[in-house]
Amino acid sequence: IILVAMGILIIIFFIASAIFQSLNKFEYNGLTFTKEKFGQIPVYHYYYFLKTKQGQLIKYNLYLRIDPRQNNVPIDGEIFLKDDRNVYLSVNSTGLTQCEYSSAGIASLSQFLSGNQLRVRGATPDEKEAYDNNVWHATCEKWPSDTVILIEKGESTQIIKDNENCYRIEVANCEILNAVEKFQL
Repeated sequence: IILVAMGILIIIFFIASAIFQSLNKFEYNGLTFTKEKFGQIPVYHYYYFLKTKQGQLIKYNLYLRIDPRQNNVPIDGEIFLKDDRNVYLSVNSTGLTQCEYSSAGIASLSQFLSGNQLRVRGATPDEKEAYDNNVWHATCEKWPSDTVILIEKGESTQIIKDNENCYRIEVANCEILNAVEKFQL
């Protein structure tokens, strides 16, 4: 009787453990995310494998702070980044510097792009600011054969594909994490 009771308790333990683990997993657009804690911060984790140009297989871990099921930032156009081009991450900081998560959002996007084996260059769309600070000046018109991702303040938070290689991430109400994470998805 004792062994049967212990066996039942063990089975209940494994069933409860599986149920609790499944509560922290969900699918979004064919991607399986796991809700985890990074210290006290809840994050949503997805990973995938990609091949480097040298043929090496690497694992990329994507961590999002916003539940992808709740992120309703609209995207106008399909996002497709070509790995044989430079990617200029051009930030117009006007209206974004006071946002709490601006630096974290931009750093996250930069890390995501470079982690996916893309050549990322920090830039600004303001020619004078680029010259004064010795950084790249990047607009869609200046680098039409490369990829330009322009982050700027907008009337609403959205992602717009301007042409084949140009994307504008417009941020309203300091929703930079929402916009950047939607771009990553």
